[in-house]
Amino acid sequence: MDETLDVQIKDRVAWLTLNRPDKLNALTPGTLHELRRVFTEIDDDENVCVAVLRGAGERAFCAGMDVDWSEGLTKADRIEQGRLGEKTFAMMSRLSIPVFAAVHGYAVGGGLELALGADFIVAHENAKLGLVEITLSARPPYQPKFMNGREDPDQPEVGGSAPGWGGVKRLPQRIGKALAMEMLFTGIRLDAGRALRMGLVNDVYGADEFDSRVEELATRIAAMNRYNLRLVKELVQNGYDWIEPHPS
Repeated sequence: MDETLDVQIKDRVAWLTLNRPDKLNALTPGTLHELRRVFTEIDDDENVCVAVLRGAGERAFCAGMDVDWSEGLTKADRIEQGRLGEKTFAMMSRLSIPVFAAVHGYAVGGGLELALGADFIVAHENAKLGLVEITLSARPPYQPKFMNGREDPDQPEVGGSAPGWGGVKRLPQRIGKALAMEMLFTGIRLDAGRALRMGLVNDVYGADEFDSRVEELATRIAAMNRYNLRLVKELVQNGYDWIEPHPS
């Protein structure tokens, strides 16, 4: 098992914890491949009824794509990493079980795109959420300090660049087109309160109750009939109505 992802299954809940706290849980190819493997396994495990995505440490859920990985990509690699991330995050909507993200600290760039791949998000009061990619090539003072005036490695010589792991599709679906475009055009990071008002997150928990409230939510969902969870998820994801149930 990849050391960048910790997987614990207990009482019908799969706890999936990104485990690179010293790197703000930034995503590597190994992490993405491990997520793909684990998604397949829990989808086939009748003893798992819900999955929870979390980040280790105190500072971040996930700071997005690992900078060292990004800077070392060839042009061909850059195309493939985009496909890898999108394919991985898209798996969550097709799982038989609900998946939710419990976000604390930074959830930015690919980290927010990961959370958006889940069925819904709940947040710690200290959460900072945004699709910040556009700021990497921005003029001062809007370029992040860690860039130190460097060029964005994802910015092509000709043409544009945008979040490539599903954010430009899923963010408008979650909060509406106009609010999504404000976030994408400015690269702003939302605090938890505004994220809640915009509908990006379902709830915000205080520091002293975050872990217990997340566990309580997971436990409640896990208590439900797995077939019913699967059916409801399929109906909602595909926009179907449940008109006439099948006879027993």
